[in-house]
Amino acid sequence: MSLETKDSARMALFSAEGWVPFVVALMARVYLGISLTLAVIALFPALLGWGGSVVQSGSMEPHISPGDVVLSSALPDDQPVPVGGVVEFLSPAGAEPDGKERTRLHRIIGANDDGTYITAGDANEDADSTPMKREQIRGQARLLVPMVGLPGLWIAHGTFPQLALWSIGTLLAIACAIYLGGAQPAGAVGVKAHKPQAGSRRLLSATADMPALWAHPHVKAVTAIILAALMAVLVILGATAGTSAAAFTSITSNTANTFAAAPDWNPPTATLADPGVSIRDTVAISATAQDAESGIRSIDVEYLRDGTSTWTNLCSTATATATCQWNTKTVPDGGYTLRARATDNAGLTAVSAVRATTVANSFTVVLATPAEAVRGNVQLSTSLLGAGTTIYTVRVEYSVAGANKWNTLCLNLVSPYNCTWNTALFANETYDLRAVAVAGLTTTYSATVTDITVDNLAPTVALTDPGTPLSGTRTLAATSSDAHSGVSQVSLQYARTGTSTWSTACTVTESPYSCRFDTTAVSDGGYYFRAISVDAAGNSTTTASTSRTVDNTIASISLEDPGAYLTGTVSLTAAANSTAGIASVRIQVAPTGTTSWTTLCTTAAAPYACSWNTAGYANAAYDLRAVLTDRNGKETFSATVASRRVDNSPLRAADIRTSNGGSTQSRLESGDSMSFVYSQQVNPATVTPGWAGAALPVTVRLRDGNLVGLGNSQDLLDVQRAGSSVNLGSVNLKQNYAKSRKTVVFNATMTAATETVGGVPRTVVTVTLGSAASGGSGVRTAGAAVSMVWTPTSAVTTLTGAACSLAPLTEPGTVDRDF
Repeated sequence: MSLETKDSARMALFSAEGWVPFVVALMARVYLGISLTLAVIALFPALLGWGGSVVQSGSMEPHISPGDVVLSSALPDDQPVPVGGVVEFLSPAGAEPDGKERTRLHRIIGANDDGTYITAGDANEDADSTPMKREQIRGQARLLVPMVGLPGLWIAHGTFPQLALWSIGTLLAIACAIYLGGAQPAGAVGVKAHKPQAGSRRLLSATADMPALWAHPHVKAVTAIILAALMAVLVILGATAGTSAAAFTSITSNTANTFAAAPDWNPPTATLADPGVSIRDTVAISATAQDAESGIRSIDVEYLRDGTSTWTNLCSTATATATCQWNTKTVPDGGYTLRARATDNAGLTAVSAVRATTVANSFTVVLATPAEAVRGNVQLSTSLLGAGTTIYTVRVEYSVAGANKWNTLCLNLVSPYNCTWNTALFANETYDLRAVAVAGLTTTYSATVTDITVDNLAPTVALTDPGTPLSGTRTLAATSSDAHSGVSQVSLQYARTGTSTWSTACTVTESPYSCRFDTTAVSDGGYYFRAISVDAAGNSTTTASTSRTVDNTIASISLEDPGAYLTGTVSLTAAANSTAGIASVRIQVAPTGTTSWTTLCTTAAAPYACSWNTAGYANAAYDLRAVLTDRNGKETFSATVASRRVDNSPLRAADIRTSNGGSTQSRLESGDSMSFVYSQQVNPATVTPGWAGAALPVTVRLRDGNLVGLGNSQDLLDVQRAGSSVNLGSVNLKQNYAKSRKTVVFNATMTAATETVGGVPRTVVTVTLGSAASGGSGVRTAGAAVSMVWTPTSAVTTLTGAACSLAPLTEPGTVDRDF
């Protein structure tokens, strides 16, 4: 090429007419190239059997965002559930606010003892409301492709302005990429293309270097149509996949882009060394932390004084180990709780198990707390902390609870200061205890151990007659009560006549004390039945044996109770037996009190079950029964399951949850809160008159279940307001938070807020506990994790006046220790 030719080409490219089209075309091609590359990355792994989902919420921010595509592979049966990893799982309809099952991608943050798993989005403060089972897992998240699903997400959410802007921009990019930069630049007219010489470099216009076929207008048009079609396929694929959040664990790259896994989705672990039962002066408090992925950023060691709710930082280190020198003389003597908080380099945190100790720089007397309910001989132990060489005499005193009238229980104790309390010599009552140490003229008292119930009286129990002969599935039941410590459990047992070997049909810890007994699982013949009741102090009573006959040679049929309140689609199940053979089983329904029976379904083979869509029935009470027809045409009717209420009210209890803002897990105290969540927005003035949702002083009443006939492990909580009602209903805590027959009242504050779930705004009423107004010594720390049950009232209505359903709600969140 001549020098003149080179200069002409260069001038054409960098002229106003040539430079702008060149840059625009280049940018359009880069954009299309990246978009199509992302689409290929998102679609190609499908050949490996991976599935793709579009992230539709910000629950996993900031690492991934709505519109990202997450690819998941199946989890083999022989691989463990990846606790700490991210999985794609099917969330059941009952766990979703709109009542429709959907696929979700969240991280597994823990495992429950019952084999279920806890999931959560990284951006969410709370775990998902319903635990996940292994069989719900559809795959493990493997790869993240950012932003490629945004157009489909806009379609799914109806955000058409964004979709329109993207569509117009993409079509313009296709047009620019195909048609711009292909014309001969201005100023290059007459320039001829020359065959390049070996080793030479030259700048050519696009037309001069383009094959004739590509330069043809029809070829460009077809290319543009193909690119537009590929982008449309990308949109359609994005619109047909859906999930809530996702993470990823693999890496893929090409020459232009790299998409890498987040460095760490798993929180660290933290361990705090036991400081000992008591400490004084300056002591070393040690903690360690581990994180195999991103490493440890810091460890904070904190302490909490008994009776307070604020944690105080003791020391912080930027290493994986921490040793704090704690000068205990700077804090008052007494009980303390210690913990370590570890943070990894990904920002995830974890808290160690807490450690309890007593700071005793001055002389301290500690009386070990016995069980809350005692009987017979009880061992009491006293410790003297910081006694030095001084010789003390020790005694233990008692008083009727709250009377503050002290009497000597054990006198002149010497080391190790143990005392035997013969409770049989005391009335069945509640007592306070304390230890007293005397040296010369100095007397020191321990903290008072309050509300210890003496109960040497066994509970009463009676077996409900199961009937005779027994066939099919029958209900075994008993009634039991205890005047002092309360019933702990009732066991229902049976033994074959002529033997002394008893088998337990069931052990029930809460009223009603009953269970279903499948008589077909035992051979026909005579059997004895009995009930054994045990109270919280350990006293037990056994009923006399009742002789009954099991005979499954006769036809029998029973219908399982579907529950007192029926909503949506309900599963109905019958058990049937007939030596003549079973021709069919019909399950029927009738308005309560009538004989207008309607057959819901007919089955000819086990399992004898069907689904009843209650949405087609008016909200009212209904009776249910099952009818067995044997092969001889004889009909046998089950007992009627009466007055089961269909309740499909649109406003209902959606969630009941608690938060531990105090110092002790599973104990009601200042800072703890409970949130009542409705399925829709409600009128605050129907919760309590004149209320608009702002902070309002209320009281919270906690009653031991024995006071309301529910037993030890069904304590009841409700919210009250001086001079007016609070229509939140009641919550059965399903645990023992109040001491036997005690009522505790807390000052509290009630607020209302709105949260949006699945696009539906709903009201959350939160009650935060303050100090105990009365009966504070009656609070106890509850035991195992359980699910609470909230029974709302119909006094609360929506903004349009629709009344709330009366259907009780079992806590849908993870089974945990509340408060």
